[in-house]
Amino acid sequence: MRVLLLGATGNLGSRCLQALVAHKHTVIVVVRNVPKLQSMMSPSLLEQVHAIVKGDVTDAVALEKAILDHDIEGIVDVAGNVVPPWQEFSMTKIVKAVTQAAVAVGKQRGKPLRAWITSGFVILEYPETGFLFKDYMPKTGVNQHTGTGDIVEAIPLSELKWSLFGSAWMYSNRKQGQFQLLDAPIPHDLLIKATSPPGWEKTWVERIPLIGVYLNPFYMVIVHYRTKYEAVADFLAGDLEKEDSEWIGKKIGVKEKSKDV
Repeated sequence: MRVLLLGATGNLGSRCLQALVAHKHTVIVVVRNVPKLQSMMSPSLLEQVHAIVKGDVTDAVALEKAILDHDIEGIVDVAGNVVPPWQEFSMTKIVKAVTQAAVAVGKQRGKPLRAWITSGFVILEYPETGFLFKDYMPKTGVNQHTGTGDIVEAIPLSELKWSLFGSAWMYSNRKQGQFQLLDAPIPHDLLIKATSPPGWEKTWVERIPLIGVYLNPFYMVIVHYRTKYEAVADFLAGDLEKEDSEWIGKKIGVKEKSKDV
């Protein structure tokens, strides 16, 4: 698939670049800071990138042009940093621009593009409560994630074949240095579930009177839902190989199988 990657200089995006190339996708990257990308990636990995487009990922017109110029079929949007509530949210601005551009091109072609868009764990359903995780957290701390989810979920699948990744705590054991070209994909070991997080169980924290149901999500995310960037990247890249993914039109949570609750 011809994939447009946004956020390639970020922690997840840099691994997505490796994974997309390893899965034999044709990768086009949009970044503001081309020298930064070049310094992060090895020459052998950069050689496998079809094109690097310097641009603003909040510019819908520029993104539409990039999609058309490079005949893009799929999008991986992992751009935007989580910022304090008093700063301007970049994630929602990026998602508005990306989806606007993708929908416009899909309408021109008469066929919707495929897109994976990253949001946060808070957009998922808190099992056995009938509520979302965001309902148990201060609005100022989750608005950038819920805003992203609201934008994407309002788009008909006939206009964009979207999936939302509800990310939790991610980490990597990787040492500093340039990202190298992978000989082959690094298979992930993830439990994956739509709507609510997989492998969720009540813990001793949730049994604390009055406040347990509010504290348990933080405990679970920090202790049990830490996932490697590389595993998530492989999941996203591998899913784009499927013509009709089971995750289209859904919010997705993941958990490493090796981390028991």
